[in-house]
Amino acid sequence: MTAVIRSLADSLRLFGDDRLEALLLARPDLAAPLPNGIGPLAARAAGPTSARRALESLTLPELHLVEALAVLPDGTSPAELAAAVSAEPAEITTALERLETLALVWGEDELRLVRPLREGLRTPAGLAPAHEDDPAPVLARHRVDAARERLGEVLETLAWGPAEVQGTGRLAEELRQAGIVAADADGALRIPRTVHLALRGGRVRRSFVARRPQPEGPEITERISGSRAAQAVERAFEALRILGTVRDWDDDPPGVLRRGGIPQRDLRRLADRADAPLLDCATVLQTAWQDGLIGHDGQEWHPTRDWDSHRSLAPEQRWAELALAWARGHHLAAVVGTPDSSGTGRALLSDLTRRDGVRSRRASLLRALETCPALDTSPESLQRSLAWAFPLVPADILAEEVEALRVEGRALGLLDGGCLTLLGQELVRALDEPVTTADERLATALREAAPPPVEEVLLGADLTAVIPGRPAETLLPLLDWTDVVSRGGALTLRFTAESVRRALGSGRDPLALLELLDRASRTPLPQALEYLLQDEQRRHGRVRIARATTVLTAEAEVLDLLQVAPEAKPLDLHRLAPTVATTLSDPGFALQIARRAGLSPQAVGPDGRPAAAELPHELHAPAPAADLVTVDGPELRLPPAEAVARIRAAEEGQRDLSVTDRLLEAIAQGQELALGIVDGRGGVAVRQALPLSLEGGRLRARVPGSPEEFTVLVHRVTLG
Repeated sequence: MTAVIRSLADSLRLFGDDRLEALLLARPDLAAPLPNGIGPLAARAAGPTSARRALESLTLPELHLVEALAVLPDGTSPAELAAAVSAEPAEITTALERLETLALVWGEDELRLVRPLREGLRTPAGLAPAHEDDPAPVLARHRVDAARERLGEVLETLAWGPAEVQGTGRLAEELRQAGIVAADADGALRIPRTVHLALRGGRVRRSFVARRPQPEGPEITERISGSRAAQAVERAFEALRILGTVRDWDDDPPGVLRRGGIPQRDLRRLADRADAPLLDCATVLQTAWQDGLIGHDGQEWHPTRDWDSHRSLAPEQRWAELALAWARGHHLAAVVGTPDSSGTGRALLSDLTRRDGVRSRRASLLRALETCPALDTSPESLQRSLAWAFPLVPADILAEEVEALRVEGRALGLLDGGCLTLLGQELVRALDEPVTTADERLATALREAAPPPVEEVLLGADLTAVIPGRPAETLLPLLDWTDVVSRGGALTLRFTAESVRRALGSGRDPLALLELLDRASRTPLPQALEYLLQDEQRRHGRVRIARATTVLTAEAEVLDLLQVAPEAKPLDLHRLAPTVATTLSDPGFALQIARRAGLSPQAVGPDGRPAAAELPHELHAPAPAADLVTVDGPELRLPPAEAVARIRAAEEGQRDLSVTDRLLEAIAQGQELALGIVDGRGGVAVRQALPLSLEGGRLRARVPGSPEEFTVLVHRVTLG
């Protein structure tokens, strides 16, 4: 005998353990905290906030079914639902099963949508909200049939468009007189929902796309076998080289913006210093930040304590950590410098580049690319594929994320145009693995694909140095002393006066360079290189340059008092003249310190005139050393099997339910209760009511047989 399903709770009680586990994995917010039984679980699943969050995870066919159920009356059959979305019953089976697993739809032969979605989707599929003045379905069909003779083409255009109609001319007046459109109180024209459905022949959606569109593009051909894999390996090690330039930040660190992040001018300077494209450098730095390798103290960016331990790993392991941090991160590096919705430029290493849900969409794109390894997929086809999986995300956001995937993935050696590389394919396989296993998979893939490192260099009389292969770690210091001429199968470098001068200015040791060349070079050291090093050493240091953030000017005795004041010790003042001092601290901090020292400072502009408004007086609290990677939403804190076992035990055990649990049980069952509501004087008024939802400590309920609803704080509710 088939069990009668009278509520969502009844539906969940028929779930097997595997299906309950799938529900908790898809909607982990339902298990935080763990509900005391199936009834409270069902009530929580039907809560407005949780249901809206689940709506965002639906694919296009699932969303179309939800929209149709929001339009059709409760108790719709699967066959009627399929007809409403222009599909056969067999086509909607998979999507309908997932909606039932997500606890958004319940029932078998009579399907019902959870209340928050039925009430919250006010304009499903472009239809107008239901209105009490809407004509009955039979009358609506009669009006459409009567108007079709003279307005046939117009009605065909209106059928699948939005419900709002623009215009005030003769045609608008004809549509209004025919009852096809109605005027609202403000004069705006809309198509009543019943009329709109009649125009669509009773359907809610014109077509049903059950399967995800496959990415499309031309086939990839290699003129030289293995060249694409070699390029991917080269870009992977190039990302590590860019990351290695962070070690120079101790000498000249980039600054920190007030709203967080790194200034665009500093990013350009770092990219020039690393001899890398701006977005490649941004991708590597953003990924390193998400991996906890760089952070700031409120004023400057520096490597964190994890930097040294990361540098001690093998190169393949370092790259594996970078690739995983990128794939599991929540930021987009490719949007740096572009304005957000408020017009503010997005700064790298800041929350302005964070986007909720981007990790899930990035993983979805990577998995879609894995299905077509031999195609150079187009951005348009990737966007169509992503729009099917995330239909509620605006098209411009999807286009931006597709482009970011191509740019950032290429910078890390994971993508080549619109196709996954050998390393990218391994990353997709590692997405669902534990971190340790995924790290080892990626490191092994790079190790096996990369040629062995080269530890020798060929020096030429024209001041060139050729490394015939991938340079070993011991040869990387040569990059500080040279300019890169070409990359590829061999790395060609050239010593120039400018490159040597740059290395000396960065504190590099020429004796260490000579020792390295003597040990690694097959040929003797060219005399021209010896002369170049000697000449530049002789010139080095004639002009000395230091960095200062703030300049203080005052009479000599005032600066003397400030310099010896205990409060001014954090400023570390440097006297340039009796009346001039500098500090690395920002002006706002210097103003506050001067006030604490008993002085009355004034902020001035670069021209020495008083500033229109003084800088803020607050101290800059040190920021954490690294921003920890967070998740888009709550995660399941228990293994799903254990969570289900506890819910089952609570359901079967004898227990005294709390008021909250009893209310949740009543919501799940659609059961009326006698609510005792405590008033402000301690009296209790008893009302028969149907609980509807319980969120944020507030109970929403309705008086039986009446549309009247009321809200009351839970701590004022008692149950007999």
